[in-house]
Amino acid sequence: MQLPIPRGALLDPDVNGTDAAAPVVADSDAVVFNPALAAIGRADTASGAHLRARAPIPVDIIRKGFPARETMTGADQDRSVGFKLGQDAFSLSTSLNAPAGPGTSRDARLDWRWARPASTDPGVIWGVSTGGGGAVGGNPEQTGDATIGYRQQLFPHLMLTTQLGMAGNYVFAAGDGFHSALTPEVKLSVDLAKAADLPWQASFDLALARKLPLVASDYETRGTALLSLKYRWQ
Repeated sequence: MQLPIPRGALLDPDVNGTDAAAPVVADSDAVVFNPALAAIGRADTASGAHLRARAPIPVDIIRKGFPARETMTGADQDRSVGFKLGQDAFSLSTSLNAPAGPGTSRDARLDWRWARPASTDPGVIWGVSTGGGGAVGGNPEQTGDATIGYRQQLFPHLMLTTQLGMAGNYVFAAGDGFHSALTPEVKLSVDLAKAADLPWQASFDLALARKLPLVASDYETRGTALLSLKYRWQ
């Protein structure tokens, strides 16, 4: 039995290449032997629709503990190299860690994390996240935290955020187990770019938090101040 030759193979693919409209067909054989299929494929490739159909997965390189220039007086610190897949909702990372302490050896680690970040709009805010990880020479660990709070605008370009966070982790090891803590926090955020009409993004954040462990007694008070400047060349 001789196989039929598609009519598209007998035609010049560059002829009528701009006409990518497919005629109305009645059966599947007419679609297979449609001479305009080549023009339709070239039009879809040129438009980039096949690339927009799937969003690229961001990849970040993990490189910690390596200064730009080695010095003889520099203090030893832990080092890790690896990569991280994903960034917003879900991420998976693997790294090779080299502790700075004497008598310790390198160890490979695998971590994962899923998060629903809190919104940046005024009103009630909330967010949850969970994750876990483990090293080849260590014990697996499961983590989770949740945040709920309220964000309101005190003055133009000045935002006040009050929130309560609860975090916990469970280490699968004898004598360790579950740890958790509550952390109330107050934060002021100033949008300097809009306040001073600057051509770049600028903000100043001031936060104060108090960690209240539910099991242990290692209370902790922390305060942070962050000045952020960002400029984009046109």
